Amino acid sequence: MKKTLLEVMPELNESGYNKIKAHKMKHIAVIAEHGDLCDDNPAPWVGKHKNVYFWVELENGYAVGLNENPSNGRSFPVIKMENI
Repeated sequence: MKKTLLEVMPELNESGYNKIKAHKMKHIAVIAEHGDLCDDNPAPWVGKHKNVYFWVELENGYAVGLNENPSNGRSFPVIKMENI
């Protein structure tokens, strides 16, 4: 059974994230995980954010990153995969 975005990024349930685009996709299935935490698939983030070391591809064609910016805090950028 595939994991959902919320299962791989439980940080989305923290207060303050309930109105962002990634939170609205929390129940979408993850089809691929990428980044430093995934030894089998360390692909670099496909977006413009510089502090994304873990990101996923969703079944709906979007990518969601976990951006850990030391200056601005955490964010979850969302990119339509066909736009890259």
